[in-house]
Amino acid sequence: MIELKIGYLFEKEYINYENQKHEIFYFRDYCVSISFMNSEGNYMNHVITGIYSGIYASSVDKNRNESNFVFIKDDLIEAIKLNNNKVNFDIIRRKRLESTAKYYLRDKEGTGLAKLLNKELLALLEKEEQNKLDFTLEEREKNADIFSMYMAIKRTIISQDEQIMQILTALFKNQKVINSDFDIDIIAKLKESILICGPTGTGKTEILKRISKLYNIPIIIEDATSLSETGYQGRKVTDMLEALCLAANGRIEKAEKGILVIDEFDKLAEKNNGKESHVSRLGVQRSLLKLLDGSIFYLPSGTFNTSKLTIVGLGAFTGITEEQDYKHLKIEHFTNYGMLNELMGRFSKIIAMNPLKKEDIIRILKESDFSPLNTYRKLFEMLNVDFGFNNEFIEYIAELSILKQSGARSLKAVFDECISSALFRIFAGEYSRIILIKPQTEEEKPYILVKSKNK
Repeated sequence: MIELKIGYLFEKEYINYENQKHEIFYFRDYCVSISFMNSEGNYMNHVITGIYSGIYASSVDKNRNESNFVFIKDDLIEAIKLNNNKVNFDIIRRKRLESTAKYYLRDKEGTGLAKLLNKELLALLEKEEQNKLDFTLEEREKNADIFSMYMAIKRTIISQDEQIMQILTALFKNQKVINSDFDIDIIAKLKESILICGPTGTGKTEILKRISKLYNIPIIIEDATSLSETGYQGRKVTDMLEALCLAANGRIEKAEKGILVIDEFDKLAEKNNGKESHVSRLGVQRSLLKLLDGSIFYLPSGTFNTSKLTIVGLGAFTGITEEQDYKHLKIEHFTNYGMLNELMGRFSKIIAMNPLKKEDIIRILKESDFSPLNTYRKLFEMLNVDFGFNNEFIEYIAELSILKQSGARSLKAVFDECISSALFRIFAGEYSRIILIKPQTEEEKPYILVKSKNK
């Protein structure tokens, strides 16, 4: 018998707490599902609404044989009563989202769920969730498709529209391929490993950070400078895979389909006093070959097959070319820089970031969600201080940033330097208004302060 149901969707995951593995059910969404009995005589629910649309969820099983997603149906009549007897799923859903707790445990009978009450464990879960994402469920739902995710990221990363599109396309393509029924050899041929290169401060790392907070799959960003080959002190390739398993809450099969981002990738070719690359760096490059080829690694938590893992390398590759534009780079540029030819051959997708000009920096200051102008505006609003600036000040900040040759990365430092002495006086409560200006002399401050009337 097939039925249409509304109810609560939970995802079962595991967390280590006080040296024990705890089973936690995370409330994910309130949704509509098609309920049916499978060939084994068990009821399954095919979710048809929201960001989890398309997944299959089982009921809570007292023998713990349920799927990773479980569905608990809601009383339709009671849900309609909640909305003053009006049938409006969106309003009912919103009210259920507001009133349902985030974390649950299996109840004593083993056939249902009970709200988690342990305060210490709740605090730990909240901390992990906060570190993992800073978007609400509604924001993630809006950004679940590729176009909406693209629009969300380009609000922060300016002048890299084509690059954002290429990165998202490659990642979405990989996820479609690895979740298909294709033979593993076909998957290996279709799946892309991605290298993103470009000058410092163009947004390479930030794009992946934003994706990691919007994409509902395990993603970690590792630093290549912390890696070393076996026999040297430092992190190993297997340590990165362990970290990815942690991001997947201990579920290796989920981690195997995740995304491993290796930042500062160019530092693996760092020269040693003008000589050839250091032996440990070359050793790390060789160890990455196995990772990119799709191999089995043996971890304390089990075997990890990288055949379906997406690898993304990020690097500035400073000095690789005399030009600022990296779009003309070929494999030989990277090998001359100190990267192994066979390693570079594994990256089927190389994406070059646009170098930032003065007009791009000005756009970042005016338009980006992460512009220091926008973040400081929020601070001054909290302090009840009027905040203003003119176009001359924006151009002045952009020029200082260009001189530092660190792209958008230097904007906050430049802005902080301009405003730091004013902040002390504002925090002292002496002033109620600040206007940012371009100084006309070296002695002039880049701001005007207006005293509070009660001072």
